[in-house]
Amino acid sequence: MKRITTLLALLCATLTLWGQEPVGAVGADVKSGVVADEYALVGVGDNVPSFEVPMTDGRTISTSDLRGKVVLITLWASWCPSCRKEFAAIAKGALGSLLAEEGFVWLPIAREENLATVKGWLAKKGYDVVSGYDTDRAIYGLFATQEIPRNIVVDADGTITHHESGYSRKGFSQLVAEIEQMLH
Repeated sequence: MKRITTLLALLCATLTLWGQEPVGAVGADVKSGVVADEYALVGVGDNVPSFEVPMTDGRTISTSDLRGKVVLITLWASWCPSCRKEFAAIAKGALGSLLAEEGFVWLPIAREENLATVKGWLAKKGYDVVSGYDTDRAIYGLFATQEIPRNIVVDADGTITHHESGYSRKGFSQLVAEIEQMLH
């Protein structure tokens, strides 16, 4: 009889909790916005954190340099299979005509990789891309605790409008469509 009562209590508890989102799950509030996943530290509606990133062409870009433009920040690594797929898709035109838009900046930033590694990987793959590199994970740590690739869209006012992790062709196409809509 004790077993039946215990099983019934567990069943009732399970049915009560069914459909409720666990704390920290997708859609949970962090600061003022909705986050992409449980590892995100900033969400939609938050201001983009301030940072400066060294680039493979020798420049340094800061968030203040990007004001007035729509920015797609892509946090990636050369060893990451999903990041490699995303870069290959971008090389084949997945960003469409966005790269030619005056009001748009694509800012890829390699996580925990140095200048030589990033430049070498881009050259080996034949990608004519300037990327940032975040050797000590300081920039990445402003946005999330884990998971790459990670795409963050920032509007001209410096507000995050989109934040997601992972790569899928369909999801990336939707991201591009959202950015195009922001620009036009």
